[in-house]
Amino acid sequence: YKITLMKLLQLDRKTFEKQFGDKSSCYAYLAELKWADGYHCRRCQHTSFIKGKQPFSRRCTGCGYDESTTAFTLFHKLKFDIDKAFGMLYEIATSKKGAGSVWLAERFGVQQNTAWLFRQKVQIAMESSQNHPLDGEVHVDEFEIGTPQKDQQGRAHSSEKVRIVLAVEYRAGKAGRAYAKVIEDFSSTSIKPIFQEHIHQNASVVTDGWSAYKAFREEYRNLKQIPSNKGENFPMLHLQIRNFKNWLRGVHSYCDRKYLQKYINEYFFRFNRRNHRETIVRKLIERCMETVPTTKKSIIGLAT
Repeated sequence: YKITLMKLLQLDRKTFEKQFGDKSSCYAYLAELKWADGYHCRRCQHTSFIKGKQPFSRRCTGCGYDESTTAFTLFHKLKFDIDKAFGMLYEIATSKKGAGSVWLAERFGVQQNTAWLFRQKVQIAMESSQNHPLDGEVHVDEFEIGTPQKDQQGRAHSSEKVRIVLAVEYRAGKAGRAYAKVIEDFSSTSIKPIFQEHIHQNASVVTDGWSAYKAFREEYRNLKQIPSNKGENFPMLHLQIRNFKNWLRGVHSYCDRKYLQKYINEYFFRFNRRNHRETIVRKLIERCMETVPTTKKSIIGLAT
């Protein structure tokens, strides 16, 4: 049974929907993931259990604590059926361009704000673990999202725009993995976190001539600065910037700036696994099982 579940997450949409078309199969898979290393009671650490009240839940024979498959995970207290949640995860992870909340609501018969909230939770699970920094040759640049402002070209400060720094691995003329972060301004202080969190110190970092990057030369000995020449010296990097902007506008139409980092997390979770689509859904479900329960209030609070 376990082998079958492992394989079916590598199949196409039609097969996925057939295999996870009911709540029981979804709960069975979550139970397999949750207690893959064996059962241990969360309260008394007892290792023996009996069947609980909920589907595939486990009741400790020592203290009687009954734990469901969704407790302490992102799926805790869902407002809709678990099989719909699995369907949404599949679409969010594998749809060619992604899935907006309006489309998800129509597709799965839920309210638009319900679909939006679930996507927000999933985007938290899509956040980088920071365990696999970029290496090799890494190109770094910043860009802005927003309506062009008169007399504010280049790196001019504008309250109407959102600034982002992007780092992409350069592999024989093609893009490897990539990460991006929202930044306050174009100073070295704002840019520094992407270096610390996502770029290996031994990487050969290439940037344009912007003075803020000089602050990283001591820590990143292989950092090199070359003129941008209006983007001509960084064609691959600017292609990825355009692709991200097109995705954000085309799929989601509008994104409040306070939620932008979560949409960035989603885009690069998908982008970095574009060559491993056979396992991306399984990985996302595993991330959801590892993510603590999150409420709407906390999401709005975290984003402010």
